[in-house]
Amino acid sequence: MITLKTVNPNVTNCDPAGYRDLMEYEDLLQNESDILEEDKEAALEKLEDDELVVISDEAIGELFNSKHCTEIQKVMNEIVKAVILGGHYKDQPLSKILSHLSLESEKLLSEYIINHAKYAS
Repeated sequence: MITLKTVNPNVTNCDPAGYRDLMEYEDLLQNESDILEEDKEAALEKLEDDELVVISDEAIGELFNSKHCTEIQKVMNEIVKAVILGGHYKDQPLSKILSHLSLESEKLLSEYIINHAKYAS
């Protein structure tokens, strides 16, 4: 929790009352934002390096256990069709396969990965 210091009104200062507190608060917010962005970048690097296979599996499991179950089932079905049937199924672009996921599902996956990646070894 962030607490703001009070300004002594007897001190002559060219800054408006509360200005320094506001600047400190803005700095704290920026630092928090920077830390979150660094965590996100580190998570994405781990994902690119295949270090988050277990976390990714857990994220997919979260979708299976949510109201988005049918969406992820459709994605898995398209992958199975590509593997077993081949042909034009195998030539599908990934974007077509992922089109079965709603934006809410994609957000759920992204947030799960980013929030859990920092705990992955």
